[in-house]
Parts: sequence; C-alpha cells; structure tokens
Amino acid sequence: MLEVTFRTTAVERAYKYWLSKRPPEKGTPGNGSTDECQSSGGGAGLLPSRALIDPIEMRAFLPNVLLLDVQREPLDFRFRVVGTSVTPLLNRDYTSEWMSNIDNLKAPGKVWTNCSSAVEFGEPVYACTPYTGPKRGILDVEDLILPLAADGRTVDMLMIILAGTKKEVTPKV
Repeated sequence: MLEVTFRTTAVERAYKYWLSKRPPEKGTPGNGSTDECQSSGGGAGLLPSRALIDPIEMRAFLPNVLLLDVQREPLDFRFRVVGTSVTPLLNRDYTSEWMSNIDNLKAPGKVWTNCSSAVEFGEPVYACTPYTGPKRGILDVEDLILPLAADGRTVDMLMIILAGTKKEVTPKV
C-alpha cells in the first residue's frame, strides 16, 4: 500500500477506489514507501481487472483518468481513454495513439519509465512530474499509475490519474 500524502482529492479518491476493487489474497501483507513525490508499493495481493472498474462509480475523478492498454512485446502503451481534465494538461487528445510515437512520452522519459515500472512490478506508481505544458499557473502534475490485470497478476492495462497542482500566488506588498 502506498504511504504518501496526496496533493489532490481526485488522486486520493482514485487510489481508494482502486484499493476497494482489489480481490483479497490471504496472508500477504503489503509494504509501502513513504517518499512524497516518487513512490511505488502495494504489490502484495491480486490486482483488480478492468471488468471491476465502473465509470459510474468514478464520477468524482473520471475527468482525471487515462486508460492505457499494455502491449508486452515490444513494450508499449496505447491510449484508450483520455479524460476531459487530462486533455488540456497534455495539450491534445492522444486517444488510440501509441506512447512510443509521442516524443515527450516515449522511452527513456520519466512517464515511460513509471508506466514500465507499474507493469513490471504490478504495483502503483506515484509521482509529481514538473509541468511544461501550455496551461498557466500549473506547477506540476500529480500522477498515480494503477495497474489492472484480467488474471489478477499480469498487468494488461494501466489506469492513470493526473491532476495539475497550481502555483501558489504570492501577494505583492
């Protein structure tokens, strides 16, 4: 289980939702990390499948969701769903595109590395990525990558929650 202080409500709610969808596995306690801006953990136990994820139950954070299909040989990620709050952060809608064809997302970049880690270890990955897109006032993007597996173990999709955190405005004196 991740032990982080979430910066946004959307990311925190999504993590709790994902945890609630994990099938129970007896006798395997999780171990987490406490790094505030880069963490993975929660690999103990089975992973939820896409079939258990219901968009109606995700209303509070659905605009912040990305769903990626995982291709294993060679490793790649295809954008299946891009939430309405995510598109402005990315500067465009990447639905149906492969991550390996997008210059600022392909290997060996941080986003690719974090997605690869979630697939390899079957654990959530939490990160705060500096924001370099067109929206003004965004400091960084809180990223939470949640693995999904039809068989409970082999990651075949990633549910990613992205939420921009705003720069604090210092009043002029």
